[in-house]
Amino acid sequence: MNRPKRNEHSREKILQTGMELFKRKGYHGTGLKEILDTCQVPKGSFYNYFESKEQFAVEILEYSHQLEDEKWDKRTNAIEGNMLERFRLAINLFIADYENDPDATGCLLTNLMGEVGNASESFREIISLSCTRVIDCIEESFKEGQLQGSFRNDLPARAIAQLFWDSWQGALLRTKVEASTAPLREVTDTIFTLYAPLENPETNTKDGDNNDV
Repeated sequence: MNRPKRNEHSREKILQTGMELFKRKGYHGTGLKEILDTCQVPKGSFYNYFESKEQFAVEILEYSHQLEDEKWDKRTNAIEGNMLERFRLAINLFIADYENDPDATGCLLTNLMGEVGNASESFREIISLSCTRVIDCIEESFKEGQLQGSFRNDLPARAIAQLFWDSWQGALLRTKVEASTAPLREVTDTIFTLYAPLENPETNTKDGDNNDV
């Protein structure tokens, strides 16, 4: 018996629906029946696109990464100013997204990292890859900022990108527990104060300091 022809529009609709449900209810809190009922597609159509719920979640992470990457590029390219200012304003827009839609409970990658990060090898691989991709993008932005003098340059761009990512993940978890975006704003204020360029980058001292012996 021939399998029904795949429709990419239907596949994307299922991915979009699954992504939104996973954001709100998590992987374990979202049943296949709820996904199918929300999408209004039969079970056979689902298994025509995805081998299992786990494989579906793996593809959702890939789909979500593409959407977030496009959103990030669009926002940062639309903002004026140096890289430090553009990066911070873009982060503030993402914080506003969480405030406008609190039921979404933050970042899908962060949520699944805590829920199923070590559940299987396929989950570990896609989550590790997704994190690496995000850090790569942040690193490129920070490198650009260092070249233009808007970021401190006494530390490697990779190191401060990883520090930002780790701090942001912790703030996202606190945001869920406290039901407030205050942790996100706090970590943003702290990080960008630390990342501002040194006043005298040649000597790594602030102007007015006297290092003469």
